[in-house]
Amino acid sequence: MTSVEGTPAAAAADDESVPLTEAEQELVERAWDVIAATLGRAPEDLELEARLVEDLGCEDEALANIATMLELELAVDGLYEEVEDWQTVDDVLESVLYCADEAPNDAGSGDTAASA
Repeated sequence: MTSVEGTPAAAAADDESVPLTEAEQELVERAWDVIAATLGRAPEDLELEARLVEDLGCEDEALANIATMLELELAVDGLYEEVEDWQTVDDVLESVLYCADEAPNDAGSGDTAASA
């Protein structure tokens, strides 16, 4: 696996064993920055396998803030429902990718109907 010294997108791609698209890499990198900023840390201080509660000291309110900021900054819906499943930074990034993957399908069909 790629060490966390590389970009978070590269590490996430290795974890999934499926290369991320350029758009997914950009989304993961933006999410990484939002997570770090919300926790008041430098992005380079985060690690993919860092446990949110034990290593980063996140309480329920901090997890809710992360979900809220990610939804606002990345225009991704559904993250708030994923918070209970988050154990690591990687879990958060996986949720971002999952929720973002779901959103374009819904938004795309709505945009097409609106423009028709």
